[in-house]
Amino acid sequence: MERKTLRRWNNAIHRDLGYFFFGMTIIYALSGIILNHFKSGDFVHPDYSKKYEQMTVALPSNAVADKAYALRVLEQVHEEKHFKSFITGNGYIDIFFDNGSMYVDLTTGKAELETKTPRYILKEFNLLHYNSIKKWFTWFSDAYAVAMVLLAISGLFVLRGRNGIKWRGAVLALIGIIIPALIIIFYT
Repeated sequence: MERKTLRRWNNAIHRDLGYFFFGMTIIYALSGIILNHFKSGDFVHPDYSKKYEQMTVALPSNAVADKAYALRVLEQVHEEKHFKSFITGNGYIDIFFDNGSMYVDLTTGKAELETKTPRYILKEFNLLHYNSIKKWFTWFSDAYAVAMVLLAISGLFVLRGRNGIKWRGAVLALIGIIIPALIIIFYT
């Protein structure tokens, strides 16, 4: 009788935690895939895509690359209302606006426009994955991490018999432990 009650509690905990944290699991899984590919070099940035365009712009008439000149350059690409700042150096100006920047070679007038397009939804998923919100979300994500441990442990005991922890489940669990252990051993 006691064993049956323990199994029921185990299955109920596993089921309810699985339901409750379903959304977070999907968010962390998708974000994790994106962040893995970002770190391996498949994306320039996980939160936005970048586009580059080459063009030629007029050089400053008074040979001074100031804010007025930066605004005139941004007018050509219809970004003057989104101006943020600029920096100048020896023979160049770099102009920044809300969704990108523009580099201008002040000797030739050659320019490169870089625009960023946010990857909506994925950007927000990454915000949660990186815990950029902090505060109360830290506690929620800690609860999620504890729930993942409980889900992993309780999942071992959901099925009985050959497919459970006594045979097939034990073999798969052991393989799931050995693979990360080998990766740690060979790559550290």
